Amino acid sequence: MFIDSGSNSDAPNVRPGSEQQGENSAPMMAVFGGMFALMLVFLLVVNVVSQAAVRERLKEATEEGTFRIEREDGSSGYSIIVFPESLRIVETAEGVDRGSICDIGNAYRNYAERVYNQQGDQLLFFITEGSVPTMAEARNCLRSMWPDRTISIGWVITDNEFLKSVMLDEIPEYIKEHVDDTL
Repeated sequence: MFIDSGSNSDAPNVRPGSEQQGENSAPMMAVFGGMFALMLVFLLVVNVVSQAAVRERLKEATEEGTFRIEREDGSSGYSIIVFPESLRIVETAEGVDRGSICDIGNAYRNYAERVYNQQGDQLLFFITEGSVPTMAEARNCLRSMWPDRTISIGWVITDNEFLKSVMLDEIPEYIKEHVDDTL
C-alpha cells in the first residue's frame, strides 16, 4: 500500500505506519483466536472424558454406596440409622428394637460380627433426634462383644431438617415414617 506523505492540508493527520501496525496485529489476533479455540476443544474433550469416568465409578458403586462408605485407608464404614426406639441396618433393611439390641443371635449382633471380622471396617451410626440412648446401647453391645479389643465406630448426628433435605423419593419408607411421625 502506498501512503502519500505530501503536503495536502485536507488529509487527516495520519501517522505513517499506524495502518501498517493494524495490519500486523491481525495475524496475531488470528493466532490468538485459533489457540483459544484449540484450548476450548481440549477442555471439552477433558470434560467429556472425566464425566464418563465419574459415571462409570458411580455405576460401579451404586449398590454398595447405599450402605457402605469407603475410607481413604481402604477400609469401610457400614451404615446404621438409629431411631429413638430402634435401629436399622441399611444394607439388610433389618431393624432391632431398643432393649434387645444386644440379644444373642439378633440381626445387629450378626451384622456387627461380620463387619468387625474385616480388618479396619467399622459401623457408622446415623443418629436421629432423640436416639442417643439407642446408639449408646448399640455401642455398649459392641464393647461387651469384644471387651479386650479396640472397636472403632463412626457417627453422624442427623436432625429432622437433614432428613427432610434428602429427596423423599430416594429414601426408604421407614425413614419417611420417622420424619412424618416427628413433624
